[in-house]
Amino acid sequence: MNLVRTALVLPLMVAGSPRAALLPDPVFSREATWHLPGDERAVVLPPGDSAVGEIPVPGLSEKEKAAGGAWRGILSVDLFGTTDGAPGKVAIEALDPATGEVFATTEAAVPGGVAPRAAWAVIASSEQPGAEGAKAFDGDTKTDWHSRYGGDQPKPPHWIGLAFSAPRRIDGVSLLPRQGGFTNGVPRDWRVEARHGGNDWKEVAAGSSDRAEVADRRGPVVVKFAEPIEAEAVRFVIDRDWSGGGFGTAAELTCEGITLEERKPAVAAGARAWLEVPPELMKALQGKAFGLRLTSREGMVVAAEPRAARIHLEPGGKLFGRSNGGLGPDKLGVGLLGFTAMTEHRHTVLSVIEVRPEGPAAKAGLRRGDAIVSVGGVPLTVNDLAPGWTWFHESHEAALGRAIEAALAAGETSLDLGVIRGGKIVNLPVELGRTRPFTTMNPKQDPEAARLVDDMLGWLVKNQQEDGAWSGDIKRTTLAGLALLATEKAEHEELVKRAVEWSLSRFDRPEKHGNLGFWGGAFMGILYAEWHLRTGDERVLPHLEAMRDWAYDGRHMSKWDVPALGHGPDGLPYDQKALVAPACHLLVFEALAMRCGMEDRLWEMLLPYMEMSWSDPADGGHGALGYNRSYKDLGEFWSRTGLFAMACHLRGERPDMRDAMIGIMKERHPWFRNSHAYGEPGGGLGLLGLQLVDPDGFSEMMRDYAWWFSLAWQPGYGLKFTQPHMGAPYMGEDDLFNAMYALVLQAPKKSLHLTGRRP
Repeated sequence: MNLVRTALVLPLMVAGSPRAALLPDPVFSREATWHLPGDERAVVLPPGDSAVGEIPVPGLSEKEKAAGGAWRGILSVDLFGTTDGAPGKVAIEALDPATGEVFATTEAAVPGGVAPRAAWAVIASSEQPGAEGAKAFDGDTKTDWHSRYGGDQPKPPHWIGLAFSAPRRIDGVSLLPRQGGFTNGVPRDWRVEARHGGNDWKEVAAGSSDRAEVADRRGPVVVKFAEPIEAEAVRFVIDRDWSGGGFGTAAELTCEGITLEERKPAVAAGARAWLEVPPELMKALQGKAFGLRLTSREGMVVAAEPRAARIHLEPGGKLFGRSNGGLGPDKLGVGLLGFTAMTEHRHTVLSVIEVRPEGPAAKAGLRRGDAIVSVGGVPLTVNDLAPGWTWFHESHEAALGRAIEAALAAGETSLDLGVIRGGKIVNLPVELGRTRPFTTMNPKQDPEAARLVDDMLGWLVKNQQEDGAWSGDIKRTTLAGLALLATEKAEHEELVKRAVEWSLSRFDRPEKHGNLGFWGGAFMGILYAEWHLRTGDERVLPHLEAMRDWAYDGRHMSKWDVPALGHGPDGLPYDQKALVAPACHLLVFEALAMRCGMEDRLWEMLLPYMEMSWSDPADGGHGALGYNRSYKDLGEFWSRTGLFAMACHLRGERPDMRDAMIGIMKERHPWFRNSHAYGEPGGGLGLLGLQLVDPDGFSEMMRDYAWWFSLAWQPGYGLKFTQPHMGAPYMGEDDLFNAMYALVLQAPKKSLHLTGRRP
């Protein structure tokens, strides 16, 4: 992709109205005529034609006000080519909506080549986040499209349908209503409309559904056309729903007589053009709006809708958006290049928070407040902070890490970072500081992985407290102790001994772990069991039994009349529904302690609760372990699923549960840092379970994430912290990452019982 230089002129007065707190994407004032792969909308502009969009600039949110300082605006437009493959040219102008006069402008060349086009695309009148239109075409009747609701809920009619790149012959349509919940959006009065030859929508069928069949039993609305129609687009329109609330929903929508091709992923644009709005103008524009006009000067240009971002000149932690859930902004540690960034959802720029003095980025001239727009000459994709495959492939985190690995594999010694300064793109060549990429990520085979492990272990040695703990916390102390114990080196064993003695003194009774003590007590038990199995130290044995008994005595009867555990002994959360996660940790501890000669009590007591919380494939489930019986999700499952699979394997029991759980973990690994409130160490703990049960699957996943280790590793230091999708930084930052992954990367050695050492 080519980068296009930006240009600015002096601003004029701008009129407008107050907007929402978050900067939304502007939308061109013409319907999308070209649908790109990956569900992105585009417009086709014949020579001389224009598309105009309004750019809202909302007032600052309370969090943004608290951060203080100044902001600038950055707008981008992706140019995907032309309809016939000939080169093109566009002009981009920022407009005063009150007068129509131009106050900023740039021109951009559109490289030759036919713009990519999706064979089919979902179209909808509106959609609710998490219930997008694509959910009506995913083959899963448990997911729904839902029209937007809330304060800005649009009025009926609502519609959902498909647009095609070429006319299709359609025999009819079938809409399956949402299969659960209220009748919100279940069609009562409906229409089917089609479009052909660039003409307006035309009604081809209409009717009213049967209440008993559709609203009560949730059967489909089946529409068979009198004769097949030729259509470039078709949509099902809901004029009135059975709830009377003015909604539109659908579980599945099927066009009869056609087969939809497999959807293709998003593709990079041929070029991207930029406009920068300086701080003084952004301040004047708060709560107002200005216009953006895109005009084809040459060729049938295909352009995506513009994207807008408000960027702080000196971003910092006050702007971070989450520990649990949400979509950032997040901290991103770029250890190899020597800077920390703030990564933001749906942005095409990456803000620099801090540059390490004398580091590679500092030497290249990168500064705090810089907005990175390209890596290796390739513009950054639209960032996605939600866990999943888009994050894995296309997030800014992935783009940077993959570019680093690719440059190292190609023998490059530096990587260009493009930043916007004063309306121009400035390329900064940043030295890589390494000469080889990762290969297998197994330290025994991969020299770079071995160097990384040495750095992480060095970090742990250097940062152990005088009292023997790490960060004064049993969880990080356990992980650090296990990582050092895994080296099987005498000098490291002495450090682990100090950690065990700190814990024996600090937690002389299990009650000392407090009301959330089942978490910390389980970590302690895992450390003690591995320590005894390595050294024979019998001082820890009474504490193992005391921890087991404290947990057993802390059981309560759950809502489903089987015993369960909460966070600690005081009771069960969530109206007696409880949760599986602390229990999973305790079951791993108990399985290890059994190898020390301890009798078990927890497994038999907890197994009925675990079984009912499992999404059993034999019953049509997905295989993961749910949060509890009432919530069997595929979003936050990773840690609890991997830990329970580990407990099954260590005990040699329930291989059916173990294997199903490992299978879904491999299938959905981009969710590994999304465990509820526990992205890390939950991500690493799940990886340990994967390695124990399926070493080949673990090795493959480690290779798949070589890009992240390349990004986070600061040679000579260790890993730099990046915000997981869930949990942390309250669980720890650099201390947590270096302890957790020094343990994970050594797991293939099987030097601990936790990682596969035989009894």
